[in-house]
Amino acid sequence: MNADAASRSDAPNARPKAPKPRKRGRWGWVKWLLLLFVVIGAVVAVFGYSLYLRYARDLPTLNSLTDYQPSLITRVYARDYQLLGEFYIERRQFLPFEDTPKKLLDAVLAIEDSRYYSRPKLGIDPLGIARAFVTNLKAGRIVQGGSTLTQQVAKTFLLSSDKTYVRKLKEAILSYRLEQQLGKDDILELYINQIYLGAGAYGVASASRLYFDRDVSELNMGQIALLAGLPKAPSHYDPWRHPEAARKRQGVVLDRMAELQLITAAEAQKWKQEPLGLARPKPPLEQVAPHYLEHVRRKLQEEWGSRRLYRGGLDVYTSLDPVKQRAAQAAVKQGLLEYNDRHGYRGPLEELGGAPTAAAQAKWRESVAEEPRSPSGYYKALTLSVSGGAKGAAKLLLADGKTVALGLPGVKWAREQRTEKRYLGPTIKRVSQVLKAGDVVLLDIERRIAPPAPRKKGDVAPAQPNEPKVDEIITLAQEPDAEAALVSLDPHTGQVLAMVGGYDFAISEFNRATQGRRLPGSSFKPIVYATAMANGYNPTSRVDDSPMPVPYRDPLTGETKIWKAENYERVFYGPTTLRVALEHSRNLVTIRLLKQLGIDQVVAMADRFGLTIPEGQQELSLALGTIGFSPLQMASAYAVFANGGKLVKPVYIARVQDPLGRTVYRHGGGDCLLCHQEPRSDAPADLLHSAFAASQPAAEPPEEGDDDPSTDEDVKNASPFGQQVISSEVAYQVTSILKGVITHGTGRRARVLNRPVAGKTGTTNDLRDAWFLGFAPSLVTAVWVGRDDYKPLGYKETGSRAALPIWTDYMKSALADQPRTDFPVPDGIYLESVDGATGGPLTDQTKRVVLEAFKKGDVRSQGVAATPGVPSWGGSVTPHGAPTPGASGSGAATGGHVLDLEPGVY
Repeated sequence: MNADAASRSDAPNARPKAPKPRKRGRWGWVKWLLLLFVVIGAVVAVFGYSLYLRYARDLPTLNSLTDYQPSLITRVYARDYQLLGEFYIERRQFLPFEDTPKKLLDAVLAIEDSRYYSRPKLGIDPLGIARAFVTNLKAGRIVQGGSTLTQQVAKTFLLSSDKTYVRKLKEAILSYRLEQQLGKDDILELYINQIYLGAGAYGVASASRLYFDRDVSELNMGQIALLAGLPKAPSHYDPWRHPEAARKRQGVVLDRMAELQLITAAEAQKWKQEPLGLARPKPPLEQVAPHYLEHVRRKLQEEWGSRRLYRGGLDVYTSLDPVKQRAAQAAVKQGLLEYNDRHGYRGPLEELGGAPTAAAQAKWRESVAEEPRSPSGYYKALTLSVSGGAKGAAKLLLADGKTVALGLPGVKWAREQRTEKRYLGPTIKRVSQVLKAGDVVLLDIERRIAPPAPRKKGDVAPAQPNEPKVDEIITLAQEPDAEAALVSLDPHTGQVLAMVGGYDFAISEFNRATQGRRLPGSSFKPIVYATAMANGYNPTSRVDDSPMPVPYRDPLTGETKIWKAENYERVFYGPTTLRVALEHSRNLVTIRLLKQLGIDQVVAMADRFGLTIPEGQQELSLALGTIGFSPLQMASAYAVFANGGKLVKPVYIARVQDPLGRTVYRHGGGDCLLCHQEPRSDAPADLLHSAFAASQPAAEPPEEGDDDPSTDEDVKNASPFGQQVISSEVAYQVTSILKGVITHGTGRRARVLNRPVAGKTGTTNDLRDAWFLGFAPSLVTAVWVGRDDYKPLGYKETGSRAALPIWTDYMKSALADQPRTDFPVPDGIYLESVDGATGGPLTDQTKRVVLEAFKKGDVRSQGVAATPGVPSWGGSVTPHGAPTPGASGSGAATGGHVLDLEPGVY
């Protein structure tokens, strides 16, 4: 060792040098952080995967989306394509993606998911979620959502709307699966058809029709923006109820589209200022034809089932004529109101007892706030005070707080109703006879623009015309307590053109036109007379009109009793021709005629007319219409006379199409306006609904050996327009007599129509039912008036008074555009001039000349057989071709003498 080293080592206090400390670099902390993140990520991944496994098992499958069959609207149309009504669970009209306007897709994506096509197919948008998180954090509240359009589809179709973290997690999982399984276009198609847009509309196609009454292809940019903005809060942005909020939301959509350069800023500003063009849908015809629509609904449900009716998206075309339907509705309402006025005032709706205090008035207004009017539109009113004297008036409070005055002219009709027969009390001379303070009543308030006062000579016209003065005509009102039904059909095709089932569908949904079974009274008599004409009788045959006691066994006591039938006038006229007897509705002639023919004959004939008589009720009283039938049944029966002897089945539904436009049902008989409109394609035969295959009646031909009032040729002559059930000659003879009912009998009020029409009145015991059945060559209509509780209608409320005015008012409108054509005279009918009273030859004493209809073989007065073209006396004969062989049935014919009846009690 050298000296220096030795000297250093030998130094007693020498200390060794300490090693330099190692420096910890900043990358060491990064490694720890990375490790920590990895651990946390692993934990989150394991936890997330466990959550996925836990909740994914309970998620619904996507089968319902891959095979999407949305719940669609079934629409019912009138014969002229007007919408009659709709049936649906959800109001939706399917719109294929390829038919959707691009601007509409742009608007939807701009406001709902602008990165829809550019982001990865994850179902969620991480950037959108982060952006929404930051925005909401800055605002201190939720102002922006991070859901994608796919998430909204998943929520709408497959999940509930619960706002929970579990539901959001399920939504994300389903959204991922959706985008993996379906294309973006497919998901967008689901969205535009499924989303709720307010007012009961699902999908943009339905909303477009609802809000604008336009197809989506016809919408402008402003309207598209409005629809695109609705899904966020459909009720809040309802353009009808909240127009300002809707406009504001529309502006948000337009601004967003401009920001994304889908439209220019100038365009956005332009459409913000343009009118929205809202078109409230016209009141659907269901408000005019509610009973008709309900009847169609029942038929569809019976034959097609509820699912197809409410979800199938069918287009159903009916035979309803909107013009005739409105005329029918107006005629029924007017007729019942006139009946109502004839029978006086039934009293107030409610009596509060004395002059109401301010508190009582406020309480009453609150009670009627939701329904300030009656079903007929009358105003509910509370009587505050009534001043006496002839010039006194009543002060009444309306639900809106307005007060009105009701004077004597407005209550003059309101005579007191007395006794069950509804005789009226004394004439009204003071308002106080009718009203008192505290009465709750109905008022009819009619507002009319008063004509301007005439200017005197020299007066200077004002620079600006004055506001027109509106006069209010106020009348005390009440809802009728009687009901009515009307049904009108084409006698040649059976198409039901109009139907009214009652005064107001809102009061009663019961359809008296189809569901009611009321006694037809004398309106059944033409069936008896048709049986006679088919068995050798003719309009000049005479039957005795005299008292006829008929013994019968009481079904309850078993005792033998006597039924003493009589005429309505309680007068007997002796030997009477069948024409006069039916024109004036003589009961005793009809009963004797039924006895002579035999009840079985008439029962069989009624069955041919579609009127079935139960076995236990086949008795002489049948002549007076003692079996209940609906107005529709009676109208169908009378159509046999109008169309020349054919029974046609009533037709409501002309054609049905599925959502693809394929015809799945077409009515097989008759003609209709809509049946000429060829669809895009017919459905395959196996899709045609078998339940509708037989659309016309298959009248059973009589058994061999039975008396058949029609010819064999007639029975074989089956056609899609119905089955021949009586000869055209018999149908014409009865029609000829029923024309006389209008010109000289109980239907004289219908002469105001001034055109060839035929018909028959009907009235039952105690005036419980009033009927009029009538027809023109192209239209048959039945009207019934009565009460649901079977109480009498009241004094003199016969068919000619209660029902005939309704029939006349309706036919006047329904036939307004029809030519005045007469009933065609069939081959085999010969017309001869006869004395209208006796049916015999014309004499110096003849007061009425009738051009009577005879068939081959008919025996006239004096027992002289008819010879084609040769008068049996000095009257004129008008031949109409050779008679059809066998046109009239066999049977004992009579001349001008009284028929010899079988021995017995009459």
